[in-house]
Amino acid sequence: MEQEGDPLGSLIARRVLEHLVDWWPTPRDVEARSFALTGADRDRDLLTVMEALCDAGLVMYEAIVMRDGTPCFRDTMVTKSGFAALQAMQRRDPGPR
Repeated sequence: MEQEGDPLGSLIARRVLEHLVDWWPTPRDVEARSFALTGADRDRDLLTVMEALCDAGLVMYEAIVMRDGTPCFRDTMVTKSGFAALQAMQRRDPGPR
């Protein structure tokens, strides 16, 4: 994963939240290729982050399906808590998007 440790603090988590906020209120499919994730563990990294985001109540999704051999989180949306978490991330590190 791009940042070891807490998956909620990873660059992948921030990318997912920014992507979903940009499209809000329209639900989006989330998959590794949506974020140009590379490497052998890209699907596992995304699964780990999405599980953590969902468990923390920051995103919600309809289902996980396999698409072209990779997991796809169907109809994913950011929650109100997800908006707040992203704002906190951006205050801590306002780096480029």
